[in-house]
Amino acid sequence: MTVERITSWLNLDSGDRFFIFYGTNTSDTFCTPDLLLQDIEQVLHRYLQSQGYQRILFYSGVEKLYFLDKVSRDRCLPQTQSNNNSAPCQELRFSGSLGRKRGLLGRQTPAPTVAPQPTTSNAPTRLQDVNILPIFETVMQDINQKSVIIFTNTEDLGQFANHRELFGRFVNWLRLPPQNCNLCIFISHHETIAKLQEYCDRIGFTLLSNYIRNRDNSTTQSLNLVRLSSPDIQEINNLQQYFRLQEQKTLVWKNLNQLSQWISAENQSLKTWYHRFKIVPEISLTQAKAKRWFVADISTQPALERLNQMIGLSSVKTLISQQIPQLIVQQQRQKQGQQTDPPRLHLIFTGNPGTGKTTVAGLIGEIYRDLGLLKRGHVREVAKQDLVAGYIGQTPIETNEVIDQALDGVLFIDEAYTLSQGGNNDFGQEAIDTLLKRMEDERHRLAVIIAGYPDNINEFLESNPGLKRRLPTTIIFEDYTPSELLAIFQQRLSRLQCSMTPELELALVSLFTDLYRRRDQNFGNAGVVENLFDKMDQLRSQRVIQQNLEPLQEPFQLQDLPPEYRQESRKNEQVLQELLQQLDRLTGLDSVKQNIKEIVNEQLANQQLREAGISIHEGQQTRHLLFTGNPGTGKTTVARLIGQIFKALGLLEKGHFIEANRSNLVAGYIGQTTLKTKEVIESALDGVLFIDEAYALSRSDAGQDFGKEAIDTLVPMMENERDRLIVILAGYTLEMQGFMNANSGIKSRIGNIIEFPDYTGEELHQICLGMGQQGGWIVTPEVSARLLIIFRDMYENRGRNFGNGREVRNLYEKMVQRLKSRIVREHLSGEGMRTFRLEDIPN
Repeated sequence: MTVERITSWLNLDSGDRFFIFYGTNTSDTFCTPDLLLQDIEQVLHRYLQSQGYQRILFYSGVEKLYFLDKVSRDRCLPQTQSNNNSAPCQELRFSGSLGRKRGLLGRQTPAPTVAPQPTTSNAPTRLQDVNILPIFETVMQDINQKSVIIFTNTEDLGQFANHRELFGRFVNWLRLPPQNCNLCIFISHHETIAKLQEYCDRIGFTLLSNYIRNRDNSTTQSLNLVRLSSPDIQEINNLQQYFRLQEQKTLVWKNLNQLSQWISAENQSLKTWYHRFKIVPEISLTQAKAKRWFVADISTQPALERLNQMIGLSSVKTLISQQIPQLIVQQQRQKQGQQTDPPRLHLIFTGNPGTGKTTVAGLIGEIYRDLGLLKRGHVREVAKQDLVAGYIGQTPIETNEVIDQALDGVLFIDEAYTLSQGGNNDFGQEAIDTLLKRMEDERHRLAVIIAGYPDNINEFLESNPGLKRRLPTTIIFEDYTPSELLAIFQQRLSRLQCSMTPELELALVSLFTDLYRRRDQNFGNAGVVENLFDKMDQLRSQRVIQQNLEPLQEPFQLQDLPPEYRQESRKNEQVLQELLQQLDRLTGLDSVKQNIKEIVNEQLANQQLREAGISIHEGQQTRHLLFTGNPGTGKTTVARLIGQIFKALGLLEKGHFIEANRSNLVAGYIGQTTLKTKEVIESALDGVLFIDEAYALSRSDAGQDFGKEAIDTLVPMMENERDRLIVILAGYTLEMQGFMNANSGIKSRIGNIIEFPDYTGEELHQICLGMGQQGGWIVTPEVSARLLIIFRDMYENRGRNFGNGREVRNLYEKMVQRLKSRIVREHLSGEGMRTFRLEDIPN
């Protein structure tokens, strides 16, 4: 009868000479399949006897040398004493089967010469260490009797008399030939391997210390280092049956197997569960929940079903559902011997904070456990500081310790890329190297999940080729949409059996939409909702107490929304006002400015109505625009401002500006125009796509109408992406009117048509003076008066294709050119070098 968490590590055919068990669980109680409660010594003794070991010795600093069976004791007797049981100088005693130490190897105390002491004269004394060491040497060298020496408290070795000789013997025993099957087992109660190594260094046990330090690079098969784990599912089942049969405790069979799985995943000692089982009237899921046995919430619903019921995460659910069948097939192939390696369970999670990565990691562990890929399925969550030590040699030890704790479950490393960001003086690379080796060596017992921001994770993978090979699967956790953020808020309400008013729900829709569109790579997702809910719950609690309302039934109201979130929901009004002021500073364009302000006011009104809880059903609004007018009237400048204004309003996430024309959208052969147009549109998502001279898309090329293909691609995307895209079509007034009439699909998707009138003579004059001022030139009154006459005449005699601002730019640049020519020709200096004269104005 074996206890798996101990005996599974004793691979007696591997050639290991020394076995080292460490960790707090070495002091645990163990429940055998035949329902005996034993300590580690008894479990080892029983198992080793079943494996044919004839002589099993135990040593501790308190008990010295002792035995748990008479055969082992007798086989350690000197030959003369084993043939003469009445020999007075030696006595061997052994411990009973229940662990009460009833005998030791000792010697009789000689009778005192002063006065007889009949009650103590025959009492044995323990052998001293100096007498025990030859016994150890004889036992280990004897190949005729399979023997084991078990040091039950490694911490005592530092107090062993002449311990340096003992440590030297250990080295010699390690060199014994393979036909010698004798073993040494060390039991250490140090919690971590790092503390065990530190202790070995301190007492001079360099053999074990060096092995721990070089564990990853060691090729020896003579040492086996084992961190003793908490009880597995089978041992928990054994304990439950012990209470049923020995303590007459009732077991509620429904969900009992799942209960054992959850208990095993808690990583608590068997002693803990013994005391918990002892005090409950029955062992059941009901009692487990009532007594709060588990850190996290537990559910009898399968983990995969719970994953599929989580809010959002559609791509996550799809990928995991696709991966499961492949893992099952790989597992079956391995069982049939068709493939030698177990399935690789490691994953990459990328995404912003608050997208459920940690929660899903826990579910992944359960899913793998339910599929039989992992025994426990628990999650050990760590960060860089848990893996990296501060000095040379300790990082591999720390990392191995953490991995040992995660075996049979999931090791979840958040922000794993920080391991490669410390530079040459950082030990993060040691942690990566250790991790890579264990990920491969323990792939049948370990799933490693690394998580973090996408860009950082990509850099991390590039830092070491081995990472890509071992982490082939990436799962992207997308940000929660506004509707999903609202659903998370409603979920919190549901847990507390609370409700909210329709007015508040409308305001939250606006708020979450705003927060979503302004999010960056640090967007907190569900964390944002949790923080908001906690603040609202606090304000609601104050309100219901002050107004003497029903604390449990009173719904959440609009007034419970914190002031800072009301301000957030209205956007950054200061930024919006600054953008509108930029618009106002543009020369002319009064009708354009008025149109844009009306659009802005409409959006602000919609926002205020939602915040007030007033629902207005106007259907889906389209925000695409048509700019008509001659060139040089400021269409491109205003289009750039539109993107930033709509971002400030919360209607666009980025507000960036992409300018395109026919050549950017239309390709020269069939099928490529669609791809080219789609690529340009996708680059403009969350911003503005400005298509100048859009009517050119209707122009045919030698009978090949690829422009129509671009229009056919643009129209549906204007509809499908209208929440993420503003398309502004621009061009001459008459041509754009014809273009719209010929393309009803586009015409129906334009929300506003804004006509850009030609600049008047006075406005052209102001534009020119502004260019001069911006360039640092001086315009004299005479020059200014002459320019005004020229621009008025230019405006009055303009043609259909009048260039407006472009005409001003051309004249201004010629004036600058003439002035610079005079500087050289007339050797100007001082202010004269910057002053325009009438002769600088071209005819």
